[in-house]
Amino acid sequence: MSDFSLLNIFKSQAKQLAHDQGLKLSAAQKTLARQAGFADYHEFSVVAKRNPKNPRLMMAVFGVKDFSDAIYEDDVFTALDLELEEQLSGAIAETNASGFTIDDLNVGSTEYNEVNGVLTLAVKLTYQGEQDPERMYSGTAFFLTVTVELLRRDGKWFLAEGGLSISSGESDADRDHRSEWEHWAQEEEPESGKRISMAQALANELKITVNDAELLADAQVTANDSNDGLPYSYWIDFEPVALDGLRADLLARFGSLQYELHANFFDDIHPDF
Repeated sequence: MSDFSLLNIFKSQAKQLAHDQGLKLSAAQKTLARQAGFADYHEFSVVAKRNPKNPRLMMAVFGVKDFSDAIYEDDVFTALDLELEEQLSGAIAETNASGFTIDDLNVGSTEYNEVNGVLTLAVKLTYQGEQDPERMYSGTAFFLTVTVELLRRDGKWFLAEGGLSISSGESDADRDHRSEWEHWAQEEEPESGKRISMAQALANELKITVNDAELLADAQVTANDSNDGLPYSYWIDFEPVALDGLRADLLARFGSLQYELHANFFDDIHPDF
């Protein structure tokens, strides 16, 4: 049996009680079992083997009904708060907030190692500060995913040395910037989705293939401006770029290699093109 299994810890507690009160070990075991809500030590040991996470067993041995509750012990919570403050000191200095404390803590998975007695918790939490009202907002909270390692010794849980590891995190300012970026990306996406290339626009206009239109896409364009400076159409000159069969086709259909484009022709063309 490992040193830090539930039954082994219980037996150690019984030995200490027997020593302190001058009892036989069997009597101390029976006393502790009854205090835990069992008829005797035999029932306690049977349940421990079948269901070691039984809430009565957990409370008797580990002081909590579920391992996830261990992080809320006073000494653990205080130590965790101090460790977060130290590890995030640089990031905190970049904000205009102070008085950071743990808020909105949620324990995910728990894993207890019976060999070394280390309880490992996967935790998500918010480390929240108070904004200085006289200074510009630059973030007041950090949203973190952390791994916490706890030990239970002498009937108390405490944070193990090096028992806090931050695996990921972002500030509320980071989230605001990301949300703003996503918003504008969504706004621009439908608009950009309508845009086409110059070659595609010419293919549509002239009823030619996109491959042929690619040859014409660099043709010189001149605006026909009105008196107030607004273009009412555009002339595009295919003379230098239209060759061979494409040149003959354009001349046959339009009678010229200078073609007039309507004023809104460029509205649907993507700026990258």
